[in-house]
Amino acid sequence: MMRLKVNIFSRGLILMSLPIIGQLIFIVVIASAMQQAQSNLEKQWREENLLRSAFSLCRSVSDVLMYLQLHPYFRKMIGLDVSAASLEMAKKESRNLQNLSSEDPEKRQAVNKLTQSSNYMLEVLERMFASSTTVPIAPWGTGAGTTVYRSGLKSNGQYFYDAVEDIVKVVKSKDKEAERFVNSFSNIHANLLLLSSVSILLALISGYVYIISIRRPLKHLSSNGQLLAQQRPLLPVLATGDEFSRIDALLHSAAQEIENLRVKEKEVIENAQDLICTIDGDGIFVDVNPYVSKMLGYEPDFIITKPVGQYAIDEEKALVEEHLHAFVGADFVNQFELKMQHMNGQVVETRWSCLWSNAAKMLFCVVRDVTEEKRVEQLKQDFTDMISHDLRSPLMAMGNSLTLIKSGVKGAVPEAALKRVETSARNVERLIVLVNDLLDFQKLKAGKMELTLESATLESVIGEAVELVVEAARDKNVEIAVTPGETVLNCDRTKLMQVVVNLLSNAIKFSGTGGRVSVKVRREPGRVILTVADTGPGIKPEFLDRIFEPFEQAPSEKKKEGTGLGLAICKLVVEAHGGSVRAENRDDGVTGCIFTVELQ
Repeated sequence: MMRLKVNIFSRGLILMSLPIIGQLIFIVVIASAMQQAQSNLEKQWREENLLRSAFSLCRSVSDVLMYLQLHPYFRKMIGLDVSAASLEMAKKESRNLQNLSSEDPEKRQAVNKLTQSSNYMLEVLERMFASSTTVPIAPWGTGAGTTVYRSGLKSNGQYFYDAVEDIVKVVKSKDKEAERFVNSFSNIHANLLLLSSVSILLALISGYVYIISIRRPLKHLSSNGQLLAQQRPLLPVLATGDEFSRIDALLHSAAQEIENLRVKEKEVIENAQDLICTIDGDGIFVDVNPYVSKMLGYEPDFIITKPVGQYAIDEEKALVEEHLHAFVGADFVNQFELKMQHMNGQVVETRWSCLWSNAAKMLFCVVRDVTEEKRVEQLKQDFTDMISHDLRSPLMAMGNSLTLIKSGVKGAVPEAALKRVETSARNVERLIVLVNDLLDFQKLKAGKMELTLESATLESVIGEAVELVVEAARDKNVEIAVTPGETVLNCDRTKLMQVVVNLLSNAIKFSGTGGRVSVKVRREPGRVILTVADTGPGIKPEFLDRIFEPFEQAPSEKKKEGTGLGLAICKLVVEAHGGSVRAENRDDGVTGCIFTVELQ
């Protein structure tokens, strides 16, 4: 069957148009037949009235003739009005005949012949009627008036009846035409029936063609959809040039994109520096990437179909099954750490991230080798312990000794030596602050510093912090303004005071001589907000987030002071309280920066 090279809209339009056109033709033919039937009925009605009027004219003329031949006694009994009425009826029918024959030349000729003879006869009969005597008038026999009217009535009477016969013949001929119309009308009925059948047949054929033209591409698209879902090669693109071919082209484009993504995904998985694997609900490896040979020393084909617990160290085999079974059905990423054993016997520290797929009924896992990370953490811990035991203690001892020397407990110190002692004491103090900051930061970063929560007013914490920095503020002539109030919250008082001290010290340092530091507290629904504003130069926008990173300090004309850990420690302490801290430049017409702490 020839394929339609038209779109779906055009096919539907054709399908709708065929029966509509058939119905329109049917309506036109019916209307034409009805109009012809109406015309024929009108003609038949005129012919019947024509015959009726002709016979009525004959009857009226005959009535007058018979009346004139009666004995005066009988005419008197009948009355003059009856005969006069017959004359008037004859005249009326004569005029009616003219009207009925006006549209048909053949009828009009026969009627003219009849009316001419009837008019003459009526004229003669009127004269005879007007001149009638007491004796009967016998136009065809003897009596008064016979000689005068006999010849005219006789000749016109024959002419009159011949005209009536002509009208009858004309009407009969018209009846034959009517019979032909009836026959033709029957033919029209047959043709209409045929036309209706053809219209229905065309509608069925067009509907079948339309269904076939739709069914084939739909089946093609359905097959390609199934092949796409199965990641198998698709059937060739439809060449119909309609909407189906465009949809099929989109399916092919999607298949190509999926194939490209699949290839890229495969390349990423195969070249990934992490173990990427699929595990079933029973903890069995279903698929692994090649990185497993580097991580555990086994080839991928060897690992597949083996349980995960087989490659864990003996102490954690039960932990593997516990974690994996707990992750089955979970709708979020789960993590755990596991010590696995390399083929050469070495222990490999791993961190697992697992996500359960309900569609595939599998766990998709990314396993990272964190052996080196654990080693670095251990080095950090060892370094922290070393600072705590091997550096902090001697520094504290040196600081105490220098303090005693400076106070003269060990004897008088020369002026020149005293300056050196004070300088050494300040340097030792800075080293102690650096060590303490390092220790605090390391503990907060590792989450090992526990908070001792108690109920306290934030204003009292700020007051104690101000007392610790008031000397530094007085040396630089910086005013510290604190908004009074009483805001109670649960917090680690010591750690929170350390945050306020760091923020105040930072604000005093950058405010410059004659500056002002404003401290405000306000409570909002569900949170407490602390702000510390200075009148310094502000912070460049690109550094507003970076200043909370360890060892980061915003660019400034001032000499670098401190460890660069103060704000990082503030951020960790505030976050440990479930809050947040941010910095922003002032927009109230005053230069400077505002640090905002939000606490729950």
